[in-house]
Amino acid sequence: MNELQRTEYLTALGITSYMPRFRLPLAPEPVQAPLPAPLSESPSPAAGGAAALLADMPPAQSAVPDARQPPQSVPASQPPAVPGMEGPGSEAMDRVIGSITTETRIASPAAPARVAAPQQSVEPFVLSCWWLGEELLAVDSRTPGAALPVESLFGNMARALGWHQLASERDRLKWPPAENPFAAAAGADDARDICGSWLQAACSRKPVKSIWVMGDAARQFCAPVPLEQPVVEWQGIRVVAMPSLSELLLEPARKRDVWQLLRRVYPEQTRA
Repeated sequence: MNELQRTEYLTALGITSYMPRFRLPLAPEPVQAPLPAPLSESPSPAAGGAAALLADMPPAQSAVPDARQPPQSVPASQPPAVPGMEGPGSEAMDRVIGSITTETRIASPAAPARVAAPQQSVEPFVLSCWWLGEELLAVDSRTPGAALPVESLFGNMARALGWHQLASERDRLKWPPAENPFAAAAGADDARDICGSWLQAACSRKPVKSIWVMGDAARQFCAPVPLEQPVVEWQGIRVVAMPSLSELLLEPARKRDVWQLLRRVYPEQTRA
């Protein structure tokens, strides 16, 4: 069945024929439907002979039929003539077939655009955040699934500085923020943009005097400035780099270095 016959069948059944102008997602590879061969525009010999015969007949004979001759019957197999489409080689039929051929012609599908892989992949991580009044915002790198008493250790550090009675608030930043199998894989630049924007918004909403950037993930993706030194200044805020709470719990010997750093940065709070 060619495309013209299919359209005629659907029209007779009252079904609207629909064909998308582009390839739909997950659709199979399109295949060109068979179409009837284009008809020649030149009239057939039979049609030409009949036209020549009518042209040669006298006006009286062509206008008034002979009453003595019985009318010629039309064969039952011959379909009735349609105005404007008298012959198989008529221009009207050619226009119809040509329009259907043009509309149903399938363009070669374009190759799908490839999504470039990120230059540097990022493992999932979690950043735990604590606010202590207007003194401190601590951002700690926590490994997902590790059951360590980081809350108790941070409370001991706040008590050693005399900040344990300040109003506290907690938050958590997870990467990746949402797992979408249809989205392109996010890289280090995306993680740095999102975490850095979150830190700037947090400092604008709740200004603090110090920011602790604890652990590799926090230093790499959340630090507002490059941490070439353990203590740097950023917009009048002291940014202090130190190991994560998980690292201090797994390697207790590093607590001494952190305490010496805190005594150097906060001499008044650690004087006692």
